[in-house]
Amino acid sequence: MKKNSVKGYALIGIIFILITVVSLAIPTSKSAAFWIAYIFTVVALAAQIVLWKRAFGHKELKSKFLGFPIVHIGIVYLVVQIAVLFIFVFAEKLPTWSALVICTAIAAIAAIFMIAADAGRTEIEKVEQKVQGKVFYIKNLQVDIEILASAEKDAKTKEQLEQLAEKVRFSDPMSSEQLASLEEKISLAVENLKSSGNKMKIIEELNLLLDERNRKCKILK
Repeated sequence: MKKNSVKGYALIGIIFILITVVSLAIPTSKSAAFWIAYIFTVVALAAQIVLWKRAFGHKELKSKFLGFPIVHIGIVYLVVQIAVLFIFVFAEKLPTWSALVICTAIAAIAAIFMIAADAGRTEIEKVEQKVQGKVFYIKNLQVDIEILASAEKDAKTKEQLEQLAEKVRFSDPMSSEQLASLEEKISLAVENLKSSGNKMKIIEELNLLLDERNRKCKILK
C-alpha cells in the first residue's frame, strides 16, 4: 500500500512538473487569466491525492472497486482542468473573469459528482456491514455444530450432527430482528448440545427449530 502511495505521489509530481514546464515554455504572454487557470490546475492535482486516500484508504473495505467512481471523477476533473489551462495559454486575450468563472464551475461540478459518488459508496459500505452482521449468526452456528460433530465418538450421533451442520449450511443465511427469539432458542439448544448426555433429542429439537426459522425467513422476504 505504501509503495502504491509513493508511486501515486511520484505520478502527480511528474504531471505537475510537465504541465508547469510546458505551459510556461510556450512563448505566449501569461495573463492573469492564465495564472488563475494554472492555480486551479494545481488544486486539481493536489485533489487527486486526497481523493485516492479517500477512495482506497479504508482497510476494512472489502471491495476496492467501490472507490473507483470517485477516482474516475477526479481524473476527468483533472483532464478537463488541464485542457482549460492550455486554452488560456494560447487564448491570451480572454478576460480574467472568464478563467475564474470557468474554472470555478468545473471545480464545483466535479465536487457535486464526487460528493454524490462518495455518498453512494458510504451507503454501500453500510449495507455490506449490515449483511455481514446478519450472515454471521448462521455461519457461527454451522461452525459450532461441525466442531461438535468432529469431536463426537458415537457413530450415529456423529452422523446426525454432520447432517444437522449440513442443514444449517443450506439454511437461509440472512437473519432478522423478528427472528431474534427463535434464533436465541437455537443458540441455547446448541450450547446445551455441547454438554448434554442425550444429544439425539436436542438434535431433533434443533431440526424442528431450523425448519421453523427457514419457513419464517421466506415469509419475511
